[in-house]
Amino acid sequence: MTGNPTLDKILLLINGAIVAAATALVIYSHMGIKAPPINEGAEFGSAIESSMDEFQKVPLSMEEIVVNLYSREARLRFLDTKMDIELFKESDRDFVTSLKPIINDALIDIAGNMKPSEVNSVTGRILLETRIKERVNKHARRPVIKKIYFSKFIVQ
Repeated sequence: MTGNPTLDKILLLINGAIVAAATALVIYSHMGIKAPPINEGAEFGSAIESSMDEFQKVPLSMEEIVVNLYSREARLRFLDTKMDIELFKESDRDFVTSLKPIINDALIDIAGNMKPSEVNSVTGRILLETRIKERVNKHARRPVIKKIYFSKFIVQ
């Protein structure tokens, strides 16, 4: 240790106190905290009700749009797409409808800077969806778009 017997005893005492406190904390966390009882019937009913609410939501349909894709080839490449947007809250429908120009601008800007090979892959579609959601939700200053479904997605 340090060579000083008094200091060694103090360090040993501090170490012992820390170990005892940690042991007491572990014992308390395993024995002292009890989980609240679960009412399975109420939980099941709540789960069914929330899932029914999810199925009854109607997505917001966007107009079909054609976007020129980034291509170094002489051949012009484009994306012909139609999006359906699932909202977090049905009460945000009018607000998101007012954001349609911003959503279209985000689609044009993001897809226009992606290569056709990127857009045509599954990961490219997921990346496109994620980037559009992030940009629109950032512009709205709160999460309004939950998911984007591409009902038409053709790369030519």
